[in-house]
Amino acid sequence: MAVALIPTASKTNASTFTTQVPTKFTFKTTKNHFKVFLAADFNKWSTTDLPLNKNSDSWSVIADIDRTLQHQYKYVVDGVWTLDSDSPQITDKDGFRNNLLLALSDTSISTTATKEISTSSELTTSQSTAVSSATPTTIISLNNPLSTNAKNVFLAGEFNNWSSTSLKANFNAKWSVSLTLNRSIPYQYKFVVDGVWTLDSSAPTINDGKGNINNLLPATGDGDGNLPDPLPGCETFDGLDFCKGSETNYPESVDIRKWQTPPKNSSEYSPAYQSYRDLTGWATIQYAEDYKSATVIVNTFTRDPNASVLYSFNNAPATESNKIQVDTTFTTSLFIQAKIANTMITLDLDPLNFLWQNLPVKSNFDGQKGAIVELLGWPYKDIELECEFLGRAGYMGVKVWPVNEHVHTFNDLQKNEVNNWYYVYQPVSYCLTGRFGTRDELKSMIKTCRSHGVRVYIDAVINHMTEGYNSNYDQRGPQAGDNKQCNPHGPKNSTGGSPYFTHNQVYKYNVYTRQRPALEYPAVPYGPTHFHCERKMDEWENAFEVTKGWLEGKGGLTDLDTGSPYVQGRIADFLVDLFSIGVSGFRVDAAKHIGPQDMSKILAALKQKLGGNFPPDFISWMEILMGPGGEADVFACKGNDNWYLAFNKYMKQSGLNDNDIQKVKIWSADYPANFPICGNWVIDPSRFIIQNDDHDNTYFGGRYMGTAGSVLSIEKDVNKHRNFEKLLFNRRDQNWLIRNLLSGYSFTDQMAVGYPDGKSDCSLYTGKESGCKTVPFTKAYIADSCGYSVIKDGKWIPNRYTRTHRDISVINAMRGWMGLPNVNASDLKLPTHCT
Repeated sequence: MAVALIPTASKTNASTFTTQVPTKFTFKTTKNHFKVFLAADFNKWSTTDLPLNKNSDSWSVIADIDRTLQHQYKYVVDGVWTLDSDSPQITDKDGFRNNLLLALSDTSISTTATKEISTSSELTTSQSTAVSSATPTTIISLNNPLSTNAKNVFLAGEFNNWSSTSLKANFNAKWSVSLTLNRSIPYQYKFVVDGVWTLDSSAPTINDGKGNINNLLPATGDGDGNLPDPLPGCETFDGLDFCKGSETNYPESVDIRKWQTPPKNSSEYSPAYQSYRDLTGWATIQYAEDYKSATVIVNTFTRDPNASVLYSFNNAPATESNKIQVDTTFTTSLFIQAKIANTMITLDLDPLNFLWQNLPVKSNFDGQKGAIVELLGWPYKDIELECEFLGRAGYMGVKVWPVNEHVHTFNDLQKNEVNNWYYVYQPVSYCLTGRFGTRDELKSMIKTCRSHGVRVYIDAVINHMTEGYNSNYDQRGPQAGDNKQCNPHGPKNSTGGSPYFTHNQVYKYNVYTRQRPALEYPAVPYGPTHFHCERKMDEWENAFEVTKGWLEGKGGLTDLDTGSPYVQGRIADFLVDLFSIGVSGFRVDAAKHIGPQDMSKILAALKQKLGGNFPPDFISWMEILMGPGGEADVFACKGNDNWYLAFNKYMKQSGLNDNDIQKVKIWSADYPANFPICGNWVIDPSRFIIQNDDHDNTYFGGRYMGTAGSVLSIEKDVNKHRNFEKLLFNRRDQNWLIRNLLSGYSFTDQMAVGYPDGKSDCSLYTGKESGCKTVPFTKAYIADSCGYSVIKDGKWIPNRYTRTHRDISVINAMRGWMGLPNVNASDLKLPTHCT
């Protein structure tokens, strides 16, 4: 191998001097290689954009590079990273060994001299990456003594669509077939010996999931080759993915660290991983303007860029078309499967439903005025039962907690609790399997609630994904309650079992990519370039940090790049899926950290996918938590990018009209103590949603209310709290159209704050730490329960749902505001002692 400067015209005029110099890289070899590429820092380590040309005894390429700088490089030879053993070498910040091309002075660059570096090649896998390469020497042999005297032997597998006659084996001591295969993916196969399907007893086998046992040809790179050693001592990779200066995103080159999911033939594999090692995707629904038809488009990514994907809808034969048209005659769920052609690599998507399949909701004001009950910690099945009461009482809707797949594990304690409450705010995917129930249970609950005139609203977590956890890597580092050396802790599962990966607190390289871990959520799918680079948030009055930083500090919530059209579209598809099963609107968690401009584009994408119109009863509201003073000035009153006037401007620029904007509300964090936070109403009060205590206040009293409100879980004063809930509905000083009421739960005697649904009970804990604070199961739905059931005989009851929404005096205050007549216990089918 050699590196040489290519002679050029003399550069004597300083004004035309350039440091970009044609430099020839030559790879000398006597072997018959298939493909050779140059990968280096000057091409962002691309393994495909600098192919070498084959000569009689070498491969070469000319690249224009800046020779005033030193450069690191390697060759990729038939998919294998190759070190130049005779040229200078250096260990990079990730622990990989690369060749080093030394910088030259400007004088040296401007000469016509050629400097040769005589080298030899050395193949190494110390920095292997997922490189798709066809290898012409893959030989599959049948090692079966009983087949020696066979007359005809054929090879059948995923590579030839299981044809039993197209690949005839040759006999030379044993039967074998030579193939050109893409070895970046695994293949299943069998031999057909004189018409009989036959296994090679010496090769690995796998169950195909349909009762068949086949041989397995593992992918090269799937567990084969050398893996860099784990970091020594208590070191981790933390810090390597921090932002540099004002940068906000990761370079595209970081995508070489994707595709981390264990493959089907690995010991780490779980059925919930599907084929995410090789194939990911999701479905888009595009509605017509009248909501009477829709186009479904399946979007897929493959690890092998040359793979062909086939699509099947409702078990029909798979074709190359990734689209299907449906209309109001379609009344069932749509099931979708994607498959890489000629393989067993498949991807099953969540089934889809459509707007026209939902029952109409009959209630006053078309969903634009009313009270929404927030049933904190209630499972879907209990909410489904409660909706009859909610409808009878006259509530407009019920808000449920995050419905998508999220962190959920029984092998770890956080703040001495199993499955702490905030795990539901750490998404793993947009699949609808969460702590409170499955997709089918959610659909059933929504259908029942709509039949009782109760709309359903969800908490949308779209600013971020998980904290620095992962589903597969061992971790070590700071963790509350763990004082062992290096603070080791294991992976964390999720409610649906999907894999997910972050780079935080890890110290081992991924077995399959040979790279250090990266941000990846394959079930969405999101990769590292869909996130902001890691940045600790220190200044809460700095709009740049608030929208580009990671919540919860170092190793915090992985912050999505919501300025990316891909991320905006993927979030909109998630929300469209929710409307399609009957949801009427959503709260946007941590909207302040998304920013008004990005949020406007997400809403515009949602509107476009919904046929260019929001549903008539649609509302949404943004969580903009801020205190008076500097924070309010930046985000509401004076800032150029604020959530009041600037948000309206951005929504109009994105294509929302005045009617649309009226349905997009701001959660009034300044109520009840500091409103209006700017000293005057910058936008009309009808654009705000108000409530007394909220779920954040329930846990740590973060929103200042002074003497103007009450947090039930903290003060434990039922009469005081009841009066403030009644005031919420009795006041007529401003035209607030949406008023929310939190119905939560009391904490345990140990101040454990997990949901009392039984999934934070220490009897389920499988870890080894002591000091677990249990939260026993208690039933959420009780048909004859009165309001404020957290009090009995004047005493506060721990670990009990509060049911504030069942208090008759609060209900009648709400009904008076809505212009409805008063009701009594009999009307509500409650015991006569309820008041």
